[in-house]
Amino acid sequence: MRTHRTMKQRTTAILSVLVLIVSSAHADMKTWTSADGKSLKAEFAGTSGAGANATVQLKLEDGTIVNYPVSKLSEEDRLFVKGNLPTDPAALAAEIDKLVLTKLKASYYELRDELAALPEKADLTNAEKVKRKEEIEREMQMCVPNDMTNDNQFLRRIYLDIAGRIPTFEEAESFLNSRSANKRAELINELLDSPAFAMRMYNYYSDLFRIRDGVVMMGNGDLKADPYIEYIKQSITEDKPYDEMVQELLTATGQIWEVPAAGYLLADSGMRLCNLSNTFTVFMGTEITCAQCHDHPFEEVYQMDFYKMAAFMGETETRARGGNSMMMMGGGADLKNEVARMSKLLKDAGKLRERETEDRNLRQWLGTKSIVLHDDGSNAVQLPHDYKYDDGEPNMKVGPSTYFGDKMNVSEYESPRHAFAEWVVSPGNPRFTINAVNRFWKIAFGLAQIEPVYNIPGHLDGQAQNYELLTFLEEMMKDLDFSVKDFFRVVYNTNTYQREAETMSPSLTQIDKGTYHFPGPILRRMTAEQIWDSLVALTTADPEAITRKGWDQYREWMNTDTTTLKTADEIMAYKAKWNEIGKLTKYDGQYVSREDSVDGVQMFRASELRQPMPAGHFLRMFGQSDKQLIENQFSGGSSPQVMALLNGTITNKVLTSPDAYLIKEIAQGSGSKRDNIEKIFLSVLTRYPTSEEKTVAQSGMRAKTDRGMSDKQKMEVEADAIGNVIWALVNTREFMFIQ
Repeated sequence: MRTHRTMKQRTTAILSVLVLIVSSAHADMKTWTSADGKSLKAEFAGTSGAGANATVQLKLEDGTIVNYPVSKLSEEDRLFVKGNLPTDPAALAAEIDKLVLTKLKASYYELRDELAALPEKADLTNAEKVKRKEEIEREMQMCVPNDMTNDNQFLRRIYLDIAGRIPTFEEAESFLNSRSANKRAELINELLDSPAFAMRMYNYYSDLFRIRDGVVMMGNGDLKADPYIEYIKQSITEDKPYDEMVQELLTATGQIWEVPAAGYLLADSGMRLCNLSNTFTVFMGTEITCAQCHDHPFEEVYQMDFYKMAAFMGETETRARGGNSMMMMGGGADLKNEVARMSKLLKDAGKLRERETEDRNLRQWLGTKSIVLHDDGSNAVQLPHDYKYDDGEPNMKVGPSTYFGDKMNVSEYESPRHAFAEWVVSPGNPRFTINAVNRFWKIAFGLAQIEPVYNIPGHLDGQAQNYELLTFLEEMMKDLDFSVKDFFRVVYNTNTYQREAETMSPSLTQIDKGTYHFPGPILRRMTAEQIWDSLVALTTADPEAITRKGWDQYREWMNTDTTTLKTADEIMAYKAKWNEIGKLTKYDGQYVSREDSVDGVQMFRASELRQPMPAGHFLRMFGQSDKQLIENQFSGGSSPQVMALLNGTITNKVLTSPDAYLIKEIAQGSGSKRDNIEKIFLSVLTRYPTSEEKTVAQSGMRAKTDRGMSDKQKMEVEADAIGNVIWALVNTREFMFIQ
């Protein structure tokens, strides 16, 4: 497993290599070789461009300078030049901007020519010509790059996209008052290294990987997800290379409290074929589910291909042989007898109900010791009983084999599953990196290069909206050692991202045909988590102060030798520890108490709450995924959402509570009413109010108090008046959308 380096470390290493390369390269002529074997004698004269579009400048013997694509050099010469290629975010961002602008310009002229030729189109009716004319004119408008965002617009968007929430008043004021010429790039770096980024990206991964409490499909909580959740957050925080994390998820072996990456495969416990389909969708953007039952109707994927791929997981099991009764406990007692022993002690001590003879909680909790991800050496995959094609027989055993990319020699690996994991992330797999950058691009821009993201076609040229850009991003991700942070660092530094949002929604035809070329990110609504976490930022002093951690506690609890528990009190204390695992904690390590809530509601980041929240919770109402299907979140509006915003507990009680942080800060502060209105607008909408808005807000903040009121009553009236303005702003479209 390779050691991952940050962009700063890579740049330092490259600079040291560069000194050697340049000093030797300019000393004399060198023979250069192209990928197809042609050679040329020339002197190294530098490079231009960055990433996949870089060119090497070769000085011939007669002094002529030739620009040659680095990508077309032999592997040896590419390595020679690579140390002199710019890898800083600004240079790579500039290359992305060039590719986007080139595509916009080319598309604009193509549409203009089509518009000019439209009257002569004999195969179209007049009505069809009118319709197409409107479409062309609309698309031409969307080929003109949008204006750059102002600082307020950029600030709000970058916080929502990286931190997953709006900035607080203090954060907004700090950025807007900064005079640094590089303050946007500096903020991007700061946010990518913040706990907020780990929380935001966890929300994305939890939806993609279907991470839920209980772990297995329809999990009921007997198997704790805390180690798996903590593993994903740690991987994000330390910027573990994406390909390395995926390999760990696919090769994990053991029990989740010891090897938390096992959570990915355990999610589909007992459903080997479904897991294969999910893995292809998540990590390769390829939908092959229908090939489980018949040859794929649209892609070159046959039913035999599906089962050969499934055979890589044919030896993988998620439960120990023999089930619960065979799982040995500490001290040599098996689970069944051990539960019976402890239950008798509890029964004799009056700790069980009158008619109970067994503690069902202990049986269920300790029963999870039988859940262990392992390979048993026996391939369980065979063709279905109704297999009807002539390349196999019903119920025939099938061996592992890939149907595209590299062929894998399973005997060289620890298990077929390890061979499969290596194949998934290998350079010979044409879809892994493309899928990753396609999905990550969508996070930033609201729309992927290829839609839908789960069905990338076999041939990208002519399918991707900007083939050159997509392949550039692919090579850039590889050059960045699959650093997700560095990838986003480049993308968020582009002018393309920092342009104003496109308010003309791309049509279904544009999305389907890939003719939306990103004059700016699309205007999109916040996700359920972004809405919730933004409300957390308005109601708490530190949105990231509360975290959920339970891996160490869970490992300790599951490894306890229960045979040492000799009394009912010891067993009851052991049971009580179960409920402590994964409790929300503060920075000082203390458990969260009732006092940490806002008006009785736990206003903590969505990533730290139950996964997912119950059906009636605000998060679920606004579209949080149920974690049963891949990317099952909902981003549309509904009548219940409107009613929740207008009349619900969160906006009418919690957001406007005297205990809510923003209201408390304003009510107890010394600012004037006009200053307070500015503070509210900057906190909620990340901008200052207009003169007209100030006048309206002042009217809404009039608090009617009299001399007979106590200080507490006056505070409540004042808080209610402040809450009126906050409530009104939260109910605007401006608050709900990422502009």
